[in-house]
Amino acid sequence: MRRFFVILIVTALLFTGLASLIDDIQKRGVLRVGQDEGYMPLYGTDEKGERVGLEVELINKIAEILGVKVEYVIVNWDGIIPALISGKFDIIFSGMTITPERALKVNFSAPYLTVGQAILYNKSVFKTPPTYQDLADKPVKIAVQLGTTGEFTARRKFPKAEILTFSTMDEAAFQVVSKRADIMVNDSIYVKFLTQKYETLGMTNELLSREDLGIAIRKGDMEALRWFDTFVQWAKTSGLIEELHQKWLGNE
Repeated sequence: MRRFFVILIVTALLFTGLASLIDDIQKRGVLRVGQDEGYMPLYGTDEKGERVGLEVELINKIAEILGVKVEYVIVNWDGIIPALISGKFDIIFSGMTITPERALKVNFSAPYLTVGQAILYNKSVFKTPPTYQDLADKPVKIAVQLGTTGEFTARRKFPKAEILTFSTMDEAAFQVVSKRADIMVNDSIYVKFLTQKYETLGMTNELLSREDLGIAIRKGDMEALRWFDTFVQWAKTSGLIEELHQKWLGNE
């Protein structure tokens, strides 16, 4: 009997703590969101200095439902999980791929989007789109954003390559534009965005991997996690994500 009550008390304390994230956000009146500089068309800054993108619209909907404002905390990607854990913001809603390694440090919501790793190349360097088989065993220079699944995929799939790491996606992409790198490996959404923006850049048709994106929160907030799961499920079934997908990504 004593063991039963101990378990009951521990469970009650646990759930009391877990409920605090959503409560704190509403009491504070601000949802603090961790992102890096930009990953268009998911999120970025327009000419007016305002955050825009598919994820930004989802974040705005979350804030509307909770009755709060949004504050963006911009950090380097390789430090975004430590910043979440230390309490600098409430959630990571920043195109983060769900991986087992990351799930050891944070909890992820249900996936709201599926992407894949793709190759970005310069058309003046490659007259025809290069395939993975063309490049797999060659000492190519590959630009990646530090700490991303693009970096992890490049290191795994191209063992003979020289991997060049950069703090932002834009910096990595510039290496391909300036021909300092042969290719870039990054999420297909961003790669396609670049090819639509710059005629000199191309994207291979094949994907090197497929990945799910999720909202990350600190461990221990199971009630908050269930709330974000519910939001993602509602955003899918209501057609909101499909609507935003069409608006920002087209037929991607």
